Order: sequence, then C-alpha cells, then structure tokens
Amino acid sequence: MKSEELEPVFVEYVPMDLAGGILYVSMEYATASHQCACGCGVRIVTPLGPADWILTFDGQVTLSPSVGNGQFPCGSHYLIRKNRVVWCKPMTRSAALATHTLDTAQRAQTYGDVAPRAGVLRKLSRWLRRLLGRS
Repeated sequence: MKSEELEPVFVEYVPMDLAGGILYVSMEYATASHQCACGCGVRIVTPLGPADWILTFDGQVTLSPSVGNGQFPCGSHYLIRKNRVVWCKPMTRSAALATHTLDTAQRAQTYGDVAPRAGVLRKLSRWLRRLLGRS
C-alpha cells in the first residue's frame, strides 16, 4: 500500500521485517530504513552523515536529499518532509547510476580513506531518547 506519510520510530537495531508507513531511525548505526513508499515492499536503507542523507528531527522527520529508487523496478522517487512523502518524477536506472557515481565521489572527498565515527550520533541518540522519554 502506498504511503503518504512515514512515522519516525527511533530504534537501536532496525527490525528484519519492516512495517509499512514507519521510518526506522538508528542513531547508533547512523541509518534510516523503511519500506519503499510506493508500496512495492523493497527495503530502503539510507546511511546518515555529511556525505549521505541528513536527518532533521523537530518532532517530525525530514530526510535530505530525496530517495531515488531507480535501481529498483518501481523507480520511485520522493522526498520525506515533516513525516510526509512528497512524490517526485520517477527515477530512471541511468539517473540512479549517475547519482551513485556523484555520491561515491562526494563520500571520498568528505571521508577520504577514513570511515566516519558514530560517537556524535550516539550522543545525539541518547539525548533524543531522554527528550522523548524513551530509554
């Protein structure tokens, strides 16, 4: 079923079986995961970091940049803004490959040979849990 909204759920570990309409956020592992919003059931994993996706939480979640599924048959392309799914023009396989090439170059420029550390994200996660009253 197509999702028009994704509810954020903060977890340490993302479950194997994802429920539709939920955006699972693991600050410990710097990822956000969900079922493709088109309803095809594909698992979407977005790594979080300065050269990847940026997650903003102010009671609602915004994920930047867009989620483009040109590598999957559905070709879905959408933004997640304040928990809402904002649909964009479908992404072609060639557009997805071009984006992947640019992303790889940006990651190399940002991180070089060193993988990012999750220490700051872990602290942010603990702070968010306390703020939300979740242990």
